[in-house]
Amino acid sequence: MTDSSRHRPPTGTTPGLRVPLLRAEPAAYVLAFGPHGERREALTTAQLMSLVVDAAGELGFVLSAPPHPS
Repeated sequence: MTDSSRHRPPTGTTPGLRVPLLRAEPAAYVLAFGPHGERREALTTAQLMSLVVDAAGELGFVLSAPPHPS
């Protein structure tokens, strides 16, 4: 087993904390922390995408937007 494969999660799993994500408005989301979702934090779409990009980077993925048609 290589050093990099030792730190990868098994296929079909997601590493780290799982937190329910609720849509609040067209451009806002709420993360529900705690055993029963009692602690909530609001996020903008930009903040959520930043978290997604960071998490993907930790897994070795590079996210990018599709090119605009000419």
